[in-house]
Amino acid sequence: MLAAALILIAVLVVLLVSQLASEGIIKPYVEYRKVLADISYTLIYYANIIVTAPAHSKRDEQAEISERLRQLSARLRSAITALPFHELMRVFQLVPPPERVQDAAARLIRMSNMLLETEQKRHDEIRQDMAAIGALLQIDVAREK
Repeated sequence: MLAAALILIAVLVVLLVSQLASEGIIKPYVEYRKVLADISYTLIYYANIIVTAPAHSKRDEQAEISERLRQLSARLRSAITALPFHELMRVFQLVPPPERVQDAAARLIRMSNMLLETEQKRHDEIRQDMAAIGALLQIDVAREK
């Protein structure tokens, strides 16, 4: 009888720990990785408009992409904030240091602002920001050859 009760308690503890790990660690980490994938996708798919389209052309598309970059910046910051045990994940190199994430998020906002400039588009700065985001977050971004 005592052995059965101990087994039941052990099973409940294991279930509780696995549920906490799933909900508290794995799901936020997967969400963070999805944000990285969305950033990579956006920078690659829209590279022709982000980098090469003149400032006065494709205004609606540039405004839409600008909004998307801002959303990705906010999602990146919130995803990294939602990660419990962030320091432990950093030790295992699952996430970059917070300074790198904040720098990448700030560069997304800067790119968003540069897309809306009507005078002169700063193509070189946008290219540099894209490359820096890729390096900071260790993701693939559009690169010119």
